[in-house]
Amino acid sequence: MPDDSTDDASNPLASLSVRLTTAVRRFFASPARRDATALVIGLVSGGVGVIVGAADLSLWVMVVLSTLVAALFLVIERAATAATPDKRVRWLWAALGVALVLPTGTWAYHGLFDSDHRSTFPSYLEGDQIPTLPSAGKPGGPPQAGGQFLPTGQSYDFECNARDDEGHLWLKAAAGNYWYEASLFTPVGDFTTADMPTC
Repeated sequence: MPDDSTDDASNPLASLSVRLTTAVRRFFASPARRDATALVIGLVSGGVGVIVGAADLSLWVMVVLSTLVAALFLVIERAATAATPDKRVRWLWAALGVALVLPTGTWAYHGLFDSDHRSTFPSYLEGDQIPTLPSAGKPGGPPQAGGQFLPTGQSYDFECNARDDEGHLWLKAAAGNYWYEASLFTPVGDFTTADMPTC
């Protein structure tokens, strides 16, 4: 059997590819390592799911993330059930590629679509009604489980507002999908809630 690790001076790229393939094959020769890798990727995928559920993301972003997570599980399953070591290595490379798309895509989305330079509207939370104010997941919604609690007597930034089914005005936090009733806040600065954009 030829030695995969043999250097080919005339083709350094092919030699590097052979060395990397051999290293991956040796690493995943152990069932424990394969199981641990699948577990780590699964945990990362679960974390992506939590972020998708908590963050205020566009529909197309949630579709892309869900598709990537599904693709990640698919290639891991194919790698685990591959008939030969070479096919297993190829599927594991595919899994690595899909896994790298997640952080790369997150960076690109943040830079291109989720700019930090959006206008915000600071508002002061009055402190004479409740000690902390829980967030809602939508205007008029119930308090969020694991949402964001705002201590009273401080100012917070909001980016837009919307009305619930009963016509009450709600403010959306500048970061995340957190909503608060506007009547509890006092604008800080030369603006009113009418000057804020509608979500």
